[in-house]
Amino acid sequence: MTRLHSEPVASEEIYKALSTADLVHSAKVVWVLLRISSDPLSQKAIAEAIHMDVNTVARLVRVLESNGMARKVHGVWLAESPAPKGEGR
Repeated sequence: MTRLHSEPVASEEIYKALSTADLVHSAKVVWVLLRISSDPLSQKAIAEAIHMDVNTVARLVRVLESNGMARKVHGVWLAESPAPKGEGR
């Protein structure tokens, strides 16, 4: 599967995501994995990559989705850039 957004990851983008106060650390890890992955990942692939339970990953990607930081496309997950400070999600 071809990556849907092929631009390189900017350090500012990762910093913004990692400094988001309303996310637990494990959600941030999932976001970084999705963002640096060369291909979109299924929940199972995410869970295997970070040695986490699939149900936990399901909860975390839903949290990321509700914060506008991930989206599901054809059964796989893609990271979205975090919204700039001051913009609502």
